[in-house]
Amino acid sequence: MTYQTHHEAQGAGVVSPEASKAKTISLVLGIIGLFLLGIVLGPIAIMQANKAERLGERATAGKVLGWICTIFGIIGVIFTVIRLVS
Repeated sequence: MTYQTHHEAQGAGVVSPEASKAKTISLVLGIIGLFLLGIVLGPIAIMQANKAERLGERATAGKVLGWICTIFGIIGVIFTVIRLVS
């Protein structure tokens, strides 16, 4: 039976700079997407968050913000189309 230290149990390890960069990019794009071009920046934030997670870095905030931006962007497009049609 092997025992893990607290540090190992937390899943902490060496994270590549590329993973940290992808995590930061997803968060920044998610924040910007709340105010500007959410329908474009949201999916990019989600992709960057997924990339960071594949590389071993948690990017939950970037992914959640990306989804929020995407949903708000789609709702905005729907309302704009309805407004233009009627």
